[in-house]
Amino acid sequence: MAFINKILGFIKRKKLLIGVIVVVLIVLGLVIFKNGRITNQTISISHSDFINKVSVSGKVVAAEDVNLSFKNEGRIERIYFSVGEGIKRGALIAKIDAKDAEKAVHDAETSLASAKLDLEKIKLQNSNINLDSDLQKAYDDGFTAVSDAFLDFLTIINGLDDILSENNVSDNTARFSGKTALDYRDEAEKLYYKAESIFEKNRKIFRLLDRSSTKQEIEAIVDETYETAKIFSNAIKSVKNLVDYLADDTNRASEYVAYQTSLSLYTNTTGEHLSSLFSIRRDIKDYKDAFSSTDLDIEDSLLSIKQKENTLQDAKNKLSDYYIQAPFDGIITKIDAKIGEMAAPNISLIAMMSAGTFQIESFVPEVNIAQIKLGDEAQVTLDAYGETVIFGAVVISIDPAETIRDGVSTYKIKLQFRGDDDRVKSGMTASVTIVTFSKLNVVVIPGGVVFDKGGKKFVQVKVNEKVVEKEVVLGISSSLGQVEVVSGLSDGDKVILNPEVK
Repeated sequence: MAFINKILGFIKRKKLLIGVIVVVLIVLGLVIFKNGRITNQTISISHSDFINKVSVSGKVVAAEDVNLSFKNEGRIERIYFSVGEGIKRGALIAKIDAKDAEKAVHDAETSLASAKLDLEKIKLQNSNINLDSDLQKAYDDGFTAVSDAFLDFLTIINGLDDILSENNVSDNTARFSGKTALDYRDEAEKLYYKAESIFEKNRKIFRLLDRSSTKQEIEAIVDETYETAKIFSNAIKSVKNLVDYLADDTNRASEYVAYQTSLSLYTNTTGEHLSSLFSIRRDIKDYKDAFSSTDLDIEDSLLSIKQKENTLQDAKNKLSDYYIQAPFDGIITKIDAKIGEMAAPNISLIAMMSAGTFQIESFVPEVNIAQIKLGDEAQVTLDAYGETVIFGAVVISIDPAETIRDGVSTYKIKLQFRGDDDRVKSGMTASVTIVTFSKLNVVVIPGGVVFDKGGKKFVQVKVNEKVVEKEVVLGISSSLGQVEVVSGLSDGDKVILNPEVK
């Protein structure tokens, strides 16, 4: 009987222990959960990059017409192309009177020049002033030499194209002459296309530079132009070999005299540029090797120059609003403008059709369309090639009118691929990611943690196990609900994710 009593006592104690555990669990549950949600979860604040992207799907479509207009009002001053003419991306199509904007650019250039002069005055205190002056002159001479070279390269590349297009230098003529002529012809075409390709590539880089560009940028374009001149020299020599051989082999030397004269001129011109660029490269190297570093404090002057450069760039950007430029390679299909007429802003005056480059057509939901603007860069993947193959694109048009798709208001946009690519075909399904803005080193929090109080914005912050409210000033917000905090929070603050507002 005593043994049975012991067992019953143990069971009673066991039940009591179980009951205590259940009560403890219930209490913990009430502490941890309230109204069906976890309370007092926090995020620790730290600065980070804030990048907003809009992702949509689309279809690759054949090139379509694009209507172009001026961003500002003004009297039409110049029209550089006619209907039916081919045009390259970035080429200037038309211009309105921009005297005020041009004056702003001139004033900014003068201010920048003045800031650079102030820097030079500081450098006079340094014993290396002569070397510095010589080195700067070498860069200036290099920029001038590159500019002169590109002007002549354009004439030469067009001239070579004209010669190779002539009937008595054609494939048929070479084929009739024999294998040697065909070999000369193949080599001439190969080197011509190589020269044309490298010329277009380097000219795009040069167009982004000016005399205020960094020394590294100018030195790089001098080197690239020197290499381009060597390629041009080889192309000219190859075309000359073809022309000279056909002149001898066909016994019609008189028909080739004009070509030979032009090619001799091209040879001399290219040789002069090679010599000039080689001398500049050598001078830059010699001056850099001889130039010793200085400990002169010129930080304030350099900062002033940077500010002046930014002001100049802003003025140039505003000046571009007085121009209409081609957004892609194509053909002018319409010009509803005449010199002397007044142009209204954002009224279509010129239309052009892209030539050979595909576009992407997509429909953006209403909630995202306000974040997208013309010129936004995008990354594109095509289902046919998977997510690892990425194509570059740029937003070139946004429809002002809505399109209802599946009962949802959307807006049609078009993106232009960055260059031709044989892999891209009409009808392919595309996934498009558009970068609408990017801000570096800012504070970003979920928008849901912010609440209104007395007409101001607040968040709750946990400080030493206490919850306090902090007023915040907000900046931009993303399509995913994140928001920038301009002021009010510091790194290390612990913001409560589910604030309890009383």
